[in-house]
Amino acid sequence: MIKIKVLNPTEDRNEPTFRVLMGCRDILKTYSIDVTTTSDDYDYLFVGMHDFVNKKIPLQDSIDWGLENLEKVTEGGEYFLFDGSDSTSLMGSYEVLEQCDAIYLFKNQLLQREYYKNPMNFGRWFWESGELDLGYDIKDKDWDRIKLSGWNLGHLNPTLIEKMPSINPYKPHDVCAIYQGEHKENYEHGIRNDIPYTEHRKGAWEILDEKFESRTEKLPPEEYIHYLYESKVCLSPFGMGEVCFRDFESINVGTIMIKPDMGMVLTEPNIYIDKETYFAVNYDWSNLNEVIDEVLSDFDRINREVIDNARRKFVNGYRYEDYCFHLYNIFSDLNNITIGGSNE
Repeated sequence: MIKIKVLNPTEDRNEPTFRVLMGCRDILKTYSIDVTTTSDDYDYLFVGMHDFVNKKIPLQDSIDWGLENLEKVTEGGEYFLFDGSDSTSLMGSYEVLEQCDAIYLFKNQLLQREYYKNPMNFGRWFWESGELDLGYDIKDKDWDRIKLSGWNLGHLNPTLIEKMPSINPYKPHDVCAIYQGEHKENYEHGIRNDIPYTEHRKGAWEILDEKFESRTEKLPPEEYIHYLYESKVCLSPFGMGEVCFRDFESINVGTIMIKPDMGMVLTEPNIYIDKETYFAVNYDWSNLNEVIDEVLSDFDRINREVIDNARRKFVNGYRYEDYCFHLYNIFSDLNNITIGGSNE
């Protein structure tokens, strides 16, 4: 039996980071993995970003603080880091990984290794250049220590899988473009990060052709879901990260998702297959109206086939047992671990 202690599982960003893990504690026992939050009898410590990244202070200060705090909380034991941020950016967590003894750093989303070499604003590939351009030439030994967590936002609301309405053949609205367009003033490491967020999200509204019957204004939650259900397509822009709750809401109600291209993003499970589970557009929305036209011109077939594909991947990929097996395989790949037994 592998014994894991989760450090501060309810603090700030740690709560969503470890929510799936904590919800799977009983299932994990069947995989010989025991999870605790209080016992000091454990083999490995799971450390969330609350305890090694502080986005409220300058980046280098955060790195220094993270390394110092890890020495205190790990007390020389073996541990894993969990970066629960929304995007594929490694900002603040990779710098710590390079200089510490963590076994692995886990991320919900990653890029292919070569893409991290390009300096981008806040390390987010989709924000291009800006005030805090970060790029990483990741060494082999460090890349081998970066792993996918095995979960993403699609796991956080199980009811979306449990209760799916039938596919709606009658959809009077062309486009559901209801989402938060403008982010309040926000900072990471002392630098504003809300401006590129707002530019991207409001940019879709500015380009969206008036010939489509659509809505951008907010609605109360139940009315929003109903409008989404009666819409042929849903726009799901990036936010602070690439994967959004709206992606899974659209699959749940049976509405075609149009989203900036996810081809560069690695996540597990992966529901993003262009023209099979969603329709990709350019990040700057420059081909948005053409893609909407493509979907609407063959809507009956696409409505049936793409929604079927997306729902099948959602239902089959987001079972908690799959996440537990992913974690089991992570431990199985470590040379000093015997699953079902004890550490040497």
